[in-house]
Amino acid sequence: MSPFARPPGRPTAEPVRRRASGCAPEQQQRRAQRRTASRRAGRAARRVARSLLAVALAAAGLLGPAPAAGAAPLAARAQALAASLAARAQADDPTLTWSVRPTPAAGKPERPNFSYDLVPGQRIEDSIRVRNFGAEPLTLAVYASDARTTSRGALDLLPTGEQPTDVGKWVVLDSGVIEVPPKRFVDVPFTIVVPAGAEHGDHTGGIVTSYRSPGTDNRGRAVVVDRRLGTRMYVRVGGELRPELTVSDVRVSYSGTGNPVRPGDARVSYTVTNTGNVRLGAEQVVVVPGRLGFPGREVVLERMPELLPSNSLTFSVDVPDVWPTFRTAGTVELRPVPTREGDVFAPDTPLATESAATWSIPWSQLVLLLMVTLAALWVAWRLRRRRRQQAAANQQAVQIAAIVRETVQAVLAAGTERPAARGAGAATTGGAGAGVAEVSGTGHGASGDGEGDVPR
Repeated sequence: MSPFARPPGRPTAEPVRRRASGCAPEQQQRRAQRRTASRRAGRAARRVARSLLAVALAAAGLLGPAPAAGAAPLAARAQALAASLAARAQADDPTLTWSVRPTPAAGKPERPNFSYDLVPGQRIEDSIRVRNFGAEPLTLAVYASDARTTSRGALDLLPTGEQPTDVGKWVVLDSGVIEVPPKRFVDVPFTIVVPAGAEHGDHTGGIVTSYRSPGTDNRGRAVVVDRRLGTRMYVRVGGELRPELTVSDVRVSYSGTGNPVRPGDARVSYTVTNTGNVRLGAEQVVVVPGRLGFPGREVVLERMPELLPSNSLTFSVDVPDVWPTFRTAGTVELRPVPTREGDVFAPDTPLATESAATWSIPWSQLVLLLMVTLAALWVAWRLRRRRRQQAAANQQAVQIAAIVRETVQAVLAAGTERPAARGAGAATTGGAGAGVAEVSGTGHGASGDGEGDVPR
């Protein structure tokens, strides 16, 4: 199937035109304006691309002597611009292309750098080759210097003007200034004399070639531009090797989160110093131990770059997912490893370890705990209040029941006493009549003979 064939099921152009014809006039006008703008942008982009291509071809010398009539002015301008830039570059720095390397020696045709195993008091001779790739003679200053480890872990030489005190001081060059013919090279001999009291171990430096020229900075001020190119020099003085690192200035900081169910991060910064006498790397591990039942964290870092003796590097490591436990500690562990091929350290080489701690207050967790505690106290208070109210209601119900019972009992007792009182009243009345009768009878009996004298 051709890549330009219409895939099955794709609508043809005719239905599309019919659908478009059914659109509103405003929509058709907007679409026409967009198509016109797109065509204009495409034409402008093609003109820019043609211009850039013409400039590139002119700078590379690929344009023919007789370009098309329309492209002739553009090609001429491009060629003129390229010629102007090349002339300006040649006027600024006509000969700034050179290389530096150890001179090939018998049995060592290619040496990446100078490397020697010497003893105190030994003397050795060698040379450095400087090649000029330019078309003009090149005048360079040549000197030796000490090396240092930069803050980024790279190897660099001392700044210009700073006097060497180590291997750079042991090197004596036959000449401090050389002139290298164009397209040729010059070998510069030098001598290394190891002092009798030199410290055992590694000493690192280099031989530098320097080209100084006037220039301007970004503010237009006159400055001297120093272009340096050199090669390294490693000297190992025989004797006992001490691979030793020291960790200092350990600092731990903690940053929590506002989410009480998520951990925070700890940052551990520290400084490593090579206190031994040999170039060293190190395997680095940063540990944040667990506490209060929370798990710890461990971060394995990349191998430390080569650190020269008496030099230092500072590192900063972020340890994620650390729970705040009021006191967070960080431990740095470094195992020295050799950086020179063939070096082997003893298994009992001491580790470099140091620790520090910082406060890690679990504020969000404490706020959550406070809220939960307050809610629990409120619920307990409500339950206790409800129980008290229920107890009071029960007591009141008991009292009411007792009152009702006493009332009922009193009513029942009162109802029982009324009939008894009535019977007692009737008996009392009958007894009184009998008494009267008895009195009457007695009177009657007493006045038996005088019955007619008693009034009726």
